[in-house]
Amino acid sequence: MPNKFDYCDKHECNKELVFECRWVCNKCISESLKNGSNQYKEDLRKKFLSMKIKNAQIPPDLKNKDLNNFIINDEEDEKIVDLAKRYMEQILEKKTHSNFMITGPTGVGKSHIAVGILKYCYELNYFRNSVCYSTSFGLASKVIATWKNPDLNEEDVLKEYSEIDLLVIDDLGYDDMGKKAEIINKIIYRRHENQKSTIITSNLKSNQVLAYMDNRTCSRFLSCLYSDIKIDTEDFRLKRI
Repeated sequence: MPNKFDYCDKHECNKELVFECRWVCNKCISESLKNGSNQYKEDLRKKFLSMKIKNAQIPPDLKNKDLNNFIINDEEDEKIVDLAKRYMEQILEKKTHSNFMITGPTGVGKSHIAVGILKYCYELNYFRNSVCYSTSFGLASKVIATWKNPDLNEEDVLKEYSEIDLLVIDDLGYDDMGKKAEIINKIIYRRHENQKSTIITSNLKSNQVLAYMDNRTCSRFLSCLYSDIKIDTEDFRLKRI
């Protein structure tokens, strides 16, 4: 009967004596190395994901939001999350660009869903593609900032945001009228020409969002619109009071 030193109860096999001083189980060693390798890969994946999220310019108050922690209160919420996932899945499956629009009052989770879609990109191993978040106001302001700074170039900013594979334009219609609206229209129009996917969120109603766009931009955006969803629930921020 093998003793505890030269027999592995876990794998029910004989151990080997190494360096004439220690009994080891080759299967245990192999298993340990495999677990260590898997842990290393998982740690590396998390670091890579953290870097990608940072590069996507997701703001601090949204960085922990994803489709898995969106609060499901009813069947309608469940459908919204499912639709958001299918939107991203069909982009990868068909390898084509597609647009998504989320409307509703403030505090109902529009930005949460939009950022959740960006995060879902990574769950689907969309790492090779560029994704980015920006408010409509912030996007327009970056272009306007180039007008008074000779070291900056307007075309460079327009080109950057027109070529990102998946762009969230959050809060469209909030403090971005006039010249700012013209800039946003230009970016949406160019994104269509470059066959890039755009997600828009807005407190405006769907028809108001489309009216915000000029005719050329609206026509192109609608031609590749995957879905237009409206979230109409209670402001989650007020629930905390």
